[in-house]
Amino acid sequence: MAGPAMTWPAGLMILRGHPGGGCFPAVRPPKMSARPPPLKRYCRNGALPLWQRMATGFVTRPATMHAGRDRIRRTGIMLRIDDKPLRYFLAVFEAGSIRAAADGLHIAPSAISRQVAGLEADLGVLLMERTKQGIRFTEAGRLVAGHARRRLELDDGFAAELAAAKGGIAGRVHVITGEGFVVDLMHHAVSALARTYPEVQLSIDVGGTDRMMQGILKDAYDIGLVFNPPRLPELDVLAEADKPLCVLVPPGHPLAGRDSCQLAETLDQPAALLAETFGVRKLIAGAEAASGLRIRPKLVTDSINVAMHFVLGGAGITYLPAFAVSRQLRRGEVHAIPLADAPLAHVPSRIVVRSGRPRTGAVRAVADLMARHMEAFGAEAG
Repeated sequence: MAGPAMTWPAGLMILRGHPGGGCFPAVRPPKMSARPPPLKRYCRNGALPLWQRMATGFVTRPATMHAGRDRIRRTGIMLRIDDKPLRYFLAVFEAGSIRAAADGLHIAPSAISRQVAGLEADLGVLLMERTKQGIRFTEAGRLVAGHARRRLELDDGFAAELAAAKGGIAGRVHVITGEGFVVDLMHHAVSALARTYPEVQLSIDVGGTDRMMQGILKDAYDIGLVFNPPRLPELDVLAEADKPLCVLVPPGHPLAGRDSCQLAETLDQPAALLAETFGVRKLIAGAEAASGLRIRPKLVTDSINVAMHFVLGGAGITYLPAFAVSRQLRRGEVHAIPLADAPLAHVPSRIVVRSGRPRTGAVRAVADLMARHMEAFGAEAG
């Protein structure tokens, strides 16, 4: 005899043959569209969302999530790095600390720390270690810094090439110069650059010879203006001119009317010397060693301006190339007497770049204007 018809509530299913029997909530698989969505959306840290990683087979269960991320890295998906964390990390690498980088970028140190931490998480490597002595960069950190620098160079180069294709020269040029070139550079080359190439942007830092050499070799700068630099195979010289080192004296000084003099004739005068990081000081030290002479300075300074005012104030003499004080010479405030000693009579000033570094149209234009318009490289005083 047939029993009464039975109806089952919606959402329940019978598991036939189950030892316990009974009804259980139905668990239906989610409906999948015929065309899965494109894998375009990324989480904040650059990874695919978990559901997409599971759907593509990178992750089969939550326990293998990290293995899935490793597999994503190996496929190259994780290597799509944003510019901002790279730029921030490069700033830390070049400044040597997060705080110094934050000061240079005018942002909070915490913002840089977050970006660097995110970059480390995305790459799966430690980029720097914090020690009692400060930050120590790992080998991976040095590789990432080099990559970041090359990316910025490529961006700048592309912008310059695009501008050239449109019929103009544009882009950023980073210059580091010795303090003695500043007046000559600003009054002659930079003013000509503003008139000739208005779309070119300049960044100018001032430093001693050691800092300039390190900055050029590490690709922190496009161009260096250096007095008496060492000849290195890693550097290309774009322009060069020899000028004598001079002794600067105030008007009325016994040496003021001379066409030249020897270093030995200045030893009895109170003198201001530049710090040992300057090419001028290295040059004088070489002359002292070669002749057995010894200058006993009254003042040692890391500022050409301070040394010059030592002379302007009548306190004594100093040693500089004439182009470093061209305005004071034209006004008659000081006299520059060339030194005739062999190592001091012909001292090179050079425009240098790192060998192999890409030279954009803007870099070539700036270097050309420097060579043609600056007194340090033979242009007429004006």
